[in-house]
Amino acid sequence: MSESFERVGNVDVVHYEFTLDAGEAGGRTTRILMRHDKKIEVDIPAGVVTGSVVRLSNALQLTDGRQGDILIHIKVKGEAMPAMVLEVKDDNFEGEILKSTVPVVVDFWAPWCGPCRAIAPITEKLAKEYEGRLKFCRVNVDENRLVAGKYMIQSIPLLLFFKNGRVVDQSLGAVPESLLRTKADALIWH
Repeated sequence: MSESFERVGNVDVVHYEFTLDAGEAGGRTTRILMRHDKKIEVDIPAGVVTGSVVRLSNALQLTDGRQGDILIHIKVKGEAMPAMVLEVKDDNFEGEILKSTVPVVVDFWAPWCGPCRAIAPITEKLAKEYEGRLKFCRVNVDENRLVAGKYMIQSIPLLLFFKNGRVVDQSLGAVPESLLRTKADALIWH
């Protein structure tokens, strides 16, 4: 199991990847992470998909004796993260969203949010259909608190529709595909 390390602000973050089969991903499961001869039980919620992240807040205190988080990136066998929906983070939000030459739909979500998982297939479908005319992105609010704070994200899933770097529309909750399609069309043509 490989790990990678980064420093986010003044917090150390260590990344791992867990590969699950479809059965494990569909139900709640537990895995053991070994780090520096210490066992950490990782509780993985039901319904995770490739690209989901489980955050172990301040887990480095247990394994390394210092502050920091461990992020477990989930990969489900046989399932790929759609290439059409771009994962955006605090550090690349401006370049990918605000400076985009095409309108952008940004899905603010979290892996533990059931309605977020319900709307994800719709945004993935629309991303393929609108390729070249609209850019679809998603921001994990648990991992990207600067952007979530800037746009005062208090409820998810929240889709913000950007044009020329400005929010021009929004959609809150797990709404029907027809509503998102109407908003996407309006974003392109107005």
